[in-house]
Amino acid sequence: MRALCVIALAAGGCAKFDLGDAALVDGLRLIGVQADPPEAAPGHSVKLTAWVVDTHGGSIDVSWSACLLPSNGTANPGCTDGSGNGLLALGSGETITTTMPAVDATTLGPADASDGVYLPIVAHVTASDAEPLDAIYRLRARVFAVSGCTIDPPYAPHCGPNQNPVLESVDPLQDTPIVAHADSQWSLLPRYSGDSSEEYAVPGSFNPDVFERLTTQWFSSAGTFPDTPVGGTSVQKLVLDRGLPPEGGTIDVWIVGHDDRGGTTMLHRQLVLQ
Repeated sequence: MRALCVIALAAGGCAKFDLGDAALVDGLRLIGVQADPPEAAPGHSVKLTAWVVDTHGGSIDVSWSACLLPSNGTANPGCTDGSGNGLLALGSGETITTTMPAVDATTLGPADASDGVYLPIVAHVTASDAEPLDAIYRLRARVFAVSGCTIDPPYAPHCGPNQNPVLESVDPLQDTPIVAHADSQWSLLPRYSGDSSEEYAVPGSFNPDVFERLTTQWFSSAGTFPDTPVGGTSVQKLVLDRGLPPEGGTIDVWIVGHDDRGGTTMLHRQLVLQ
C-alpha cells in the first residue's frame, strides 16, 4: 500500500503537521520538492528536484508524472490511486529537467489571489525494504496574467514569474557538523536572502502589491521540535530528547523554506553526538 505525501503550496512534506511526529525522519521520507523555476508557462523548461532520504540506507528511486485529471484546487484522488490514468510521465531520477505540458487551465481548479493555477506533479518514491510513497507538488502554471501584467516579458514591476526563495543559513548550524549533547536544547534561526520575499500583484485588493509570506519547516533524524514558529524567520527550538544515535553518531537536520506561490528552498545540516 502506498503512503501519500501532499506538498502543499506553502507547506511541504508529508500531510501531517504534528511537529512531534511529522518532523522526526525515520526510514524513507520525502522532505520536499523544488521546481526551478517554480512558475512556468507551457512549453518552458523546468527542473524538478526531490529532497528524499532513507535513514535506513536504502537505494532510492523517484519517478515523476504530471496529473492532468480535473482538480478543484487540490490534487484529484485519481492522481495517486495506482491506476496511472490521467498521468503524463515526465522522467525518472531525484532531479530531472522536463517541459511544462500544455494544460487546460479550467481543469486546474480556482485561481489563487494572484490569478495563479497549479498543476499537480506526482513524485513516486521507492526504496528497498520501505513502503513506496507518492508525493504531490503543485507547480504554478503561468497561463494567466493579472490586470496590468503580461504573461511574457518584458514585465512591469511586480509582474514577473515567481522565483524560489533562498535559505542562506541557519544559526548556529554550520556547513560542517558541530558537537551536540543528549538533552541539549538548540535555538535555530533561519536566514533568507533579502530578495526571497518577492512583491507581487494582487488584483482587486486593498493593497494591490503584497510581499510573499515565508514559512519554514523543520525535520531531523532525532530530537523534538516543540514549537511552531510564526513566519519564516522565527526562532525554532530543537531538543535532543529522543531517537539519539550512539556517541559519535550524527543527527541530520533539514530545513525547508516556502513562499506563498510554490517556491521552495532547503538546507541540510548535521550535529555530532558526544
